[in-house]
Amino acid sequence: MKSTLFAGLLVLSLMIGCSTATTSSSAPASSAETEAEVALVPETEAVPTYDVALSVPKMNCPFACWPKVEKVLQEQPGVESVTLAPQEDENIIDNPQVEIALKPGFDLQAALNALDAADFHNSTVVAAQ
Repeated sequence: MKSTLFAGLLVLSLMIGCSTATTSSSAPASSAETEAEVALVPETEAVPTYDVALSVPKMNCPFACWPKVEKVLQEQPGVESVTLAPQEDENIIDNPQVEIALKPGFDLQAALNALDAADFHNSTVVAAQ
């Protein structure tokens, strides 16, 4: 009985010890600072990782269209990354939107013109941050 209790306490202490994360920083964070940071970004709230979202209505397949749209946009100055918006089924584009993370030098109209030239007509901005 004592060995079972000891083993249980050992496992519990290991679990508690492993659950504390260590971070390296030049100054230790106070408890109030840590609580404030956690309160600012709840775990359930998604934080957008893009600057512009475009609707590309002519993008209808994930195997030919999406890679072409991604390439056209990646070639634009000021584009850091291009991501396909979440889809219900990975084999079908049911949400023809792309999310673009930007860096300085991006020209939105030039990007829309490039999509138009690549036969992805009528692309529009759906969100900008």
